[in-house]
Amino acid sequence: MTAFDGPSADSYHMAMDLSRLYDCLAEQPARQLQFVTPRGALKEVTFMQMRERVDVLTSLLSESGLRPGDLVGILGPNSPEWIAADLALQRMGCISVALPVEGRRAEVDTEALVERYDLSALLLGESVTVKGELSPAAGLLGRPAHLTRREPDGTQKLPEGTFTVAFSSGTAGTRKGLALSRRGVENTIEVSSREWGVTEEDKILVALPFSSFQQRYLMYMAIQVGAEAAVVPPERLFQKLDEIEPTIVLGPPSFFELLDNRVSSASAGEKIRYSLARTLDATAPAWSRRARVRLGRRWTGLYGSRIRLMLVGSAPVPRRLLDVHRHLGLPLYEVYGATEVGWVAFNLPPRHRAGTSGVTVDGIELEIDEDGAIRIRSRAPQATGYVFEGVETTDEVFLADGSIATGDVGRIEDSGFLQLLGRNANVIVTRSGVKISPEEIEREIESLEQVERALVFADPQGTALRCVAWLGGSRPGADAESVREQVARWNREREPARRIVDLVFKQADELTVESGLLTRNLKLNRAEAERRVLSNSEPADR
Repeated sequence: MTAFDGPSADSYHMAMDLSRLYDCLAEQPARQLQFVTPRGALKEVTFMQMRERVDVLTSLLSESGLRPGDLVGILGPNSPEWIAADLALQRMGCISVALPVEGRRAEVDTEALVERYDLSALLLGESVTVKGELSPAAGLLGRPAHLTRREPDGTQKLPEGTFTVAFSSGTAGTRKGLALSRRGVENTIEVSSREWGVTEEDKILVALPFSSFQQRYLMYMAIQVGAEAAVVPPERLFQKLDEIEPTIVLGPPSFFELLDNRVSSASAGEKIRYSLARTLDATAPAWSRRARVRLGRRWTGLYGSRIRLMLVGSAPVPRRLLDVHRHLGLPLYEVYGATEVGWVAFNLPPRHRAGTSGVTVDGIELEIDEDGAIRIRSRAPQATGYVFEGVETTDEVFLADGSIATGDVGRIEDSGFLQLLGRNANVIVTRSGVKISPEEIEREIESLEQVERALVFADPQGTALRCVAWLGGSRPGADAESVREQVARWNREREPARRIVDLVFKQADELTVESGLLTRNLKLNRAEAERRVLSNSEPADR
């Protein structure tokens, strides 16, 4: 593994131009995009082969009668066909609507989808199960031979300059559609490639659905720069990382928990190596890094041997994750962004501070009010507004003065680093008027070795705090009682309004997208988790 020393002058690229993606495929014809199937097979597609797929799809879609400006839905799991269809639609001047996959067993009513989003066409992955008759406007992603363009009825009016439509889901699990602008997307790619120092030598990991726009723009960036990309389903991630050897990994905290789990479950003899690495990090962090890398290779080898930059965001990051990676010479860097605006702040070497989201990126201005609510002004916002779902909240987020209300609460430290404290919508106001950010308490509880995730919320009367702690079942000896004792000690140090009065334990293996407790972006679905506890729909270990 190599250290990341920041971007060099040679890594600053030409201005991003989305209209050139098709041409970029021909300029680096031998570069590869790798796709791991759900069954674990590895498919390799060169840039030139991808270009040829785009040519075929462009011809087939043109024969169906599609026109510039048409809305075309794409629905299906990650695949080469997904990206080829997206690039073909760009060539044709159509607007792709990246529809989220609702679950492996979900049935899709194609006619209802076409009507709901006023689509001219709908492209489906081969694994998508169709309910009832297939709409004439629907066809397979790879071979839409029998698709017939539907004339839109004009019910959906998108903002001028919309490049694509993506969907995001926040911690409350509420889905919103966003109209993304071409210039905003280009700016996001420019900022990322410049600040991360992306070159042709890199291989970028993509592990979440393409319907999550962040993963799609990573593919655009790879094609623009001439880097490679590896697309891996989350369930195959840790089986394939050492084979595909990525250099850049960006993901939520759950991507990085396996290393912590392995260290925690190591034998007493193995933990001596970790203890030594931790001591070296505490006493001489700069000169001991190579030694710490060697000591930790038995665990960090799961990421492969080429990792140079690991970025974590999208959800609160437990401090223990940052610590264990840093001790072993493979630091995690916290970052902060939103689909509405693009990137906001980065931690990157050499300027970084654990427990913060970093310093603001070029072109971003933060405004924080007296309650800590964060508003952002960007020279090139990634989104111009909500469409389809979430339209009713547009004026609350995309403000009249041109700023964007993030819904996050935070503060700027004297050193210029941004510290996120939680979500505005999650702030608990007790009956006595005390405002509590539950994420601050959750991060403290998640710092405990046994706890994978924690959720703090108020009882229905707003008089007391309750907590659900999901214990890591992969750790032998995960002890609920020791967690309870530590929470009791913290309670004694807190004012009464901030004390946890009811602590519920569950096993972390229930935290899946299929269970409904995680969103498709692997964030905790707070509303659903709270509902289950309050309704006692599942037995709790108290």
